Amino acid sequence: MLAQRAAESLMLLNTQSGEYYTLDEVGIRVWELCDGTRSVDDIAAVISSEYEASPETIGADVRVLLADLAAERLVVRDEAGS
Repeated sequence: MLAQRAAESLMLLNTQSGEYYTLDEVGIRVWELCDGTRSVDDIAAVISSEYEASPETIGADVRVLLADLAAERLVVRDEAGS
């Protein structure tokens, strides 16, 4: 996997499939927080504190984004985390 910042987005390249993915500002922040030390709930809490949206909405959106990235093998799920 390769990542390249371009203006207000982050481009991710799955080197196995050759597919490109682009993250927006909030997606980039989620990506930055995926450091292996935070749970999904921790990431959602940080995002919720930084953006004006309900914690429930942020949590759901973060879970969808991370599930999509995991499905594309751009992040790895830690089954022990939440």
